[in-house]
Amino acid sequence: MNTQPMKPISPIAIFIFASGLCGLFMAGAIIGGVSEAPHTALFLICLGLTSLGVGLFILGVVYPIAMVHLCLVGVILDQWEDLGFTGIPFLTVSKLLILMAAGILILRSWLNPPGMGDWKWPIPVLSHLPFSFICLISALAFGYSLSHSLRWVIAPLTLPFFSLILAQYIRTPGEAIRLAKCFAIYSFFPVGIAVAETLQTRRIGGSLDILSYGASDIFRVAGNFDNPNDFVILILFSVPVLLMWMLSTPSWFARAALGGGALLQGIILLKTYSRSGYLSMAFVFISMVLLGRGRSRRLAIVICILGAVTAFSLPDVRERLLSLVGFRPTTEGAAQAVASLNYRKMLVAVGWNEFLEHPFLGTGFGNVGAEAKKYSTLLYQSSIENTYLEILAEMGLVGFFFYMIFLIVSGRVLLTGLKNNRDHPTTEPYYLALSCGYCGLALNGLFDTNLVDNIPWVLLPIFLHLGARK
Repeated sequence: MNTQPMKPISPIAIFIFASGLCGLFMAGAIIGGVSEAPHTALFLICLGLTSLGVGLFILGVVYPIAMVHLCLVGVILDQWEDLGFTGIPFLTVSKLLILMAAGILILRSWLNPPGMGDWKWPIPVLSHLPFSFICLISALAFGYSLSHSLRWVIAPLTLPFFSLILAQYIRTPGEAIRLAKCFAIYSFFPVGIAVAETLQTRRIGGSLDILSYGASDIFRVAGNFDNPNDFVILILFSVPVLLMWMLSTPSWFARAALGGGALLQGIILLKTYSRSGYLSMAFVFISMVLLGRGRSRRLAIVICILGAVTAFSLPDVRERLLSLVGFRPTTEGAAQAVASLNYRKMLVAVGWNEFLEHPFLGTGFGNVGAEAKKYSTLLYQSSIENTYLEILAEMGLVGFFFYMIFLIVSGRVLLTGLKNNRDHPTTEPYYLALSCGYCGLALNGLFDTNLVDNIPWVLLPIFLHLGARK
């Protein structure tokens, strides 16, 4: 394992970065207290943002792995990373960071031209590119408008390149392990917000108008994410990483802290009242039973048993799960549980009908939401909450075929990585944790549309470096 000493952070980068923060704080003070000086505030905002950008760029040049850390933080911020107030559509912190990361790669290549063998070309990323371009062609050919098409196609088109760029910044399995641990630590930011939401019984971040169907609706936490189902994607990866870190550390104090953190995130998962989250997390640990061995397998078996007992001991959770098989809930939130399920059934019917009408090429990427309004004015969703059916409806058998190729190739890479890690106790637990997270994500695609989720793509370079042949 690479044990090179860490490069010191450039004092120039720290100075410029601090100057940017001071400029933004001063602008905030002016806006909050001296409204008569809007031009001064705007100047300080521009100066602060420019200083932040220059400081981060220098930081990335001197300490490249910092770019991966910043991108991990960016995607975890989710709704709070949006920069739509600038007037630039689709602009987010993560997009700026990845453009900066690409610029640093170009600068490094110009100063020290690498051979093609020095670049990393992740196989799952390459296998997704045909599907990405089909999304683009479908959106441009069948989209209702150019802006509408770009809005929905930008994620599946750019996220693989996001992952490809970040893969160049991770050099060793040791760095990948540290990044996985840092991701688990960063995940406590939205979890902390969710804890505060639970204590105050009101939303703090994300969308404030989560689907509401009745006066007796149950309160659902989502942290700083737009809705509970998006929040669940983060927890699917963070909980197994925390648990495998717990098994790997020799310190009993660290084990207690990590186990307590995983338990806290499990409790927050229950408070999301996300049925897709419950089932996906169950599949995470079923996957750990099947793919793991030794202590990890035994731990997964215990968690499966305790999770099932807990879920069916809590009336609200139990009845939300039983509603999936036809039982009508009677506890608090019954209106939301039934209405949400009926709504999703309507969306599934729309998706299936659109597929039958356009089986080969589909109705066009991003169009199913508009098509749904033809069936009922109550259907205002932009997706049908099922990744696989949505691909069939919007891109037909052609798009579904290429997406299946991506999943099959990714599955083979996952299994190969497990074989490569069998005799490497340092990397195996973290690779297993992320593998199970991706298994849970694959099942979650049956209940939600995950084509625009960026967390799996940011974690992919870490996952692939852990699974590389040692």
